[in-house]
Formats: sequence, structure tokens, C-alpha cells
Amino acid sequence: MHTPEAMAGISSPVTASRNPPERVVTDEDFWQEHSAFTADIPQNYSSSSPRKLNHSTQGNGEETYVKQYFEHFHPSFPLLHRPTFTVSSAPKLLLKAVNAIGSLFSPNLYDHRETQCVEHWRQDMWQTGQEELQQMVSSNCSEIRQPWVMQAWLLYIIYGVYASEAGQFQTAKRRLRQPVDAVHEVGLLQQGIAMPDAQAWMYQIAFNSPRDESQTLYTRWTSYITTESMRLSLYTLVFLDSHIFSPCNSRPLMSPVELGWELPFPISLWEAKNPHIWLLRFNENFGLSTFSIANSLLNVPRGLGTASLTLATQQLMTETPDSELLAALEASPFAAFCVLTNISALIRDFTRCYYQMPPSPSDPNPFHILTQAQNKQVHAAIEAIAKIVKKQAYTSDSPQFLLWRTNELFISSIKISLCRPDQLLVAGIVDNSLIAGMAASTHLTQGNLVAIRRSAPLVSHHVGGDEGIVALLKDLSVALSSISGEDQDKVAREAPWVTVASYNILLCVWGALRRASSDIRHHLDTFNELPITSESCILIFNTIMESVLLHSSSENEGATRDPRLWTVDREAFVSLLEEGESLFVYLLKTFCQRRSLWGIGPSMLAVLGEIPGTGAE
Repeated sequence: MHTPEAMAGISSPVTASRNPPERVVTDEDFWQEHSAFTADIPQNYSSSSPRKLNHSTQGNGEETYVKQYFEHFHPSFPLLHRPTFTVSSAPKLLLKAVNAIGSLFSPNLYDHRETQCVEHWRQDMWQTGQEELQQMVSSNCSEIRQPWVMQAWLLYIIYGVYASEAGQFQTAKRRLRQPVDAVHEVGLLQQGIAMPDAQAWMYQIAFNSPRDESQTLYTRWTSYITTESMRLSLYTLVFLDSHIFSPCNSRPLMSPVELGWELPFPISLWEAKNPHIWLLRFNENFGLSTFSIANSLLNVPRGLGTASLTLATQQLMTETPDSELLAALEASPFAAFCVLTNISALIRDFTRCYYQMPPSPSDPNPFHILTQAQNKQVHAAIEAIAKIVKKQAYTSDSPQFLLWRTNELFISSIKISLCRPDQLLVAGIVDNSLIAGMAASTHLTQGNLVAIRRSAPLVSHHVGGDEGIVALLKDLSVALSSISGEDQDKVAREAPWVTVASYNILLCVWGALRRASSDIRHHLDTFNELPITSESCILIFNTIMESVLLHSSSENEGATRDPRLWTVDREAFVSLLEEGESLFVYLLKTFCQRRSLWGIGPSMLAVLGEIPGTGAE
């Protein structure tokens, strides 16, 4: 008989003898009595009672910051188990990380001095928290087996990367190395080694016994929470390693191939508020409430394609992925996001290799990084996930709206990277922080480094530059409309890596607009007439400007469609040509102004002010 108590490597959250019979334990009681959070934690690293934040500028307690975390950050990044997280029982170091991020969403203080005090308090809390966590794991590497330790570490890294200065960024980057080394050392990357009975919560023997029903259900639920907490943490670690430092062109420390855990389970299970709701949703997803034979889990209820991130990616690259895999991705937007991240990392690896070879003008294909066969496979995977995103038919009030929107944007980002790769990657530039890398990318956008790098030194002085953008015009237009048309409430809850991805998409659009405008002017200077409407430069310019002007008209109610779009009248079109880039830069600045929470927006706004012709205001 397999029981959750038999799990190896990670301490079980419950023991059957500790469960009171015939009662449902409330959310508040859960972590205090049964959580892996409080099991076997050194006294100096745990918290047993609510504490008020000890700074003079705010009367808000920890409950307020935790609430803000779950209301604003959790919907876009469901790392923690919301139904069972309480201030009174959460470990001190995890609570510090949650407070640091949650306090970012506090209402703006009108007193500048108070605002500075809060910022200093937040930075000090992050600094001391991540140092204590580092010391704890350094003294005992096996602490990394506890899900809360992984969760806290990941949150400290996220805060350090996106909400700190360059010095904190470097600290966060160094801190990533320790959990990566630790999970390697204790064998945590392999589910079969770290948790041989990771599926024990999916089955049990005596479920039909009335006396044991409440006990067994509660045990299964809490066992699932511990297992899924570690699963989500490890998938997040792989994501952070492969993506979070890519804007500054840092190489990842690990390969997704190393991760031998099943894909995350349906998010509806993760958000279930109690064992009974969890069981109902389990039945809805899998059709069975229990399995009596452990071996049946090899094929039921999920197929082989869900066994690991690598297998899922490989199956999607075929034209006939398993229906079980597609169902798993549809049920978990975070699982779909992880697969997209893996595809993106794969393309970056191929791009790095491609641009280390001598430049050659012999390949006219704009999707030049991969071979035709590889492009076919990658597009098959992207389209499979894109169909899932569209099939969801989500609305803005859907609980998973932000997660599915993230997937939608990352699909556009991946398509762009197939023909317009990261210019830092092409140039071989490695920056020392996220902001510095984004600033360098912004300045590189002013040229056409990709085209030059592919064809130098044989390239002529004038470089045509659509670079496959025509094939991506529809995706770019949809992404541009989505990014610029988001309401402020959704913007405030946007994950910081979504802001970075959105900004990079806007940079790609800006570069395409600049090249199209340059080509049109070149044609006017050479032939003294406009290019025909089927020319790529005209198609690109008009399509982009249509989205830009649509956004501008939405800000000015009652505005009509600009008649200069798609016109063949030279004078009218030239007037739009002269205004085009300034209108787009205004949209880009508006994007930055609306995203001031993590500091990315204000930093990029300052960078845009440094570029000639964009205005310093």
C-alpha cells in the first residue's frame, strides 16, 4: 500500500494519526497543524503569531500586504497555495518575501519622505530575508527539500531582479546559483528520486470506509498541496533561469532537459478552497476519484507527454500531439507557459550558435535561424498552444485572464524571435542588469543590426529590412492592440516579465516602423513617387500606424479613422509619414508611464528621453 507518508526526500505535510476524524479542517487551521511550512523548521526561521510591520510610515499590518500580494500578484503568478496561506503560520522568511512584493501594491503616499521610508524598509527586509535564507540553506542543504524554502527563494529572486537597483540585481543573480546547485546536490530535479510516491494523493485503498473517508480525503488533499508546491517551484526555477536574465543576455545555469517532473496539474485543483471542492474538481478533470492500483497511473489519467517538460515540448513539435497532453495544457495555463518558455530557450540556443558562424548572404529566408524542418516543428508546437489559448475564449473577468494573456504575448514574442532575434544576442553584448540590458536593446533598435550581421561585409549601403515582419504583421498588430489597450487594473496586476516581453515586442514594432519609413523615403528620393501599396514597406507602415492611430482615437472619444491611412495621395501620406514615428514613441512612453510599479516603466521612460528625436519629457 502506498501512502503519502511514504514519500521520500520531502517531508509529508500530514500524518493520518494527526487528523481529527469526521471533521473538515478550516483554512486557518490547516498550516498551523499540518503544513510542510511549519514541519521541522528551525525555531528562528518560523513565525508562530501575527506580527505588525515595525516601521513608522504605515499602520498596515502584514495581513494587508499578504492580501495585496494575493489580489494583485498571485493572479499572474500562482506560486503559493492561496486557500491555506495564513500570516500566523507562514515561515518568517517566506512572509518577508510576500510582504516585500505585496507592499509594492500599496496606495501611493503623497508625502515624499514617507515614500522613501517605505522603500528603505522594503529593501532592508529583502536584504535581511534573502541573507538569512542563504545562511540557512548553506548550513544545511537539505532544507531546500521543503517547498516553502523554494517558494521564498524564488520570490526573493523575483523582487531582486525587477524591483531593485543594479547592486541588488547582481545579488539576486548570485542567489539563483545556490538553489540551482542545491537541487542538483539533493537530486530534487528528478521526481522519481526526490518524491517516489508523488502520485500517492491520486489514489488510496480504503476510500469506501465511512470511518476513514474524511481522514483519507484530507490526507490526499494536503499530500497534493505539498507535491504540487514543489512541482510549481521547480518549474518556476527553470523558467527564471532560462528567461528572467535573458534581457541582459546571461546564459542559463541549467537545462530544461534536467527537469524530470510531470507537468503541473489543473489550476482548478490548485485554487480549490477545501478538500471537498478539490475532490469535485478532481473528478471533473479526471473522471475518477480514486485509483486502487498504483500501476494504473502509468496511463491514467494523463498520457506520457505530460511526464516531463522535454517530452511535452517534443510531442507538441509533432503534428499529432496526444489529446491528454493538450488537455493538460488547457487545464493549466502555467504548464502551457512553461512549455512556451522552453521553446523560447531552445530558439535562443540555436540563435546563439547561428550568429557565431560567419555572416552569409546566401540564405534569403527571413526565418533564418532554424532549418525548414526545425521551423515546421517549432511552428507546430506554437500553433498547438495558440489553439488552446483561443479555445479558452477567456474574458477580462476570468480568474486566469492574466495567465492566458501572458501566453498570448509569449507566443507573439517567440514568433518574432524566429526572424528578429534579440539584438543583444546578435551583438554578443552582456549587460550587468535587467534595466541596462533593456536600455541597450532600445538603443540597438535604432539600427538594423540583424540584417547587417547576416550579410556583412557584402551588404550594400542600403539594407532593406522587413526581415519576415510581413509574415508577422497580423501577430504584431494583435499584440500591439492588446498591449496598448489594456485597462489600468490589468496593467497593475501584470507580472514584471510580461512587462519586459511587451516592451521587447514594442521595440520590434518600432524597429519595423523605422525601417519601413526609411525605405519609403528612400523610394521617394529615388523615384519621386510613393511605392505601390503592395510593397512590403507600405504594408508594414500602414498596418502598424493603423493600430497606433486606433489607440490614439480610443483616448480621444469621437475621433474617426485617419483618412491618410492607405491613401495614394502623396501629400497626405507624407504628412502621416512625418508624424508616424513620433506617434508611436508617444504610445511607447504611455506604456512606460502606466507601468511604474516595478520600476521598469520609469527606467525605460528615462532611456527613451535619451534618444534623439523622442523628446526628453
